[in-house]
Amino acid sequence: MLREAADGWPSAVTTDLTADHATLDDDELRERMSGNLCRCAAYANIVPAIAEVADRAVAQEVAR
Repeated sequence: MLREAADGWPSAVTTDLTADHATLDDDELRERMSGNLCRCAAYANIVPAIAEVADRAVAQEVAR
C-alpha cells in the first residue's frame, strides 16, 4: 500500500491525479486499506499507525 502511494498509483479518493506520489491523508489511507480483509482494519488507531510508519519511511528516504 505504501509502495503504491510512493509510486504514484492513485486510489478512488486521490485528489491530484497528476502528482508524483499520493498524499496519505486519513481518507486516502482508509480507501487504500479497504481492499485488505484483516482484523486490523477494525482497530481504532490503525490509520494513525500507518501514517506514522509512512512518515518514518519518508524520513529514512530523505536521510539517505
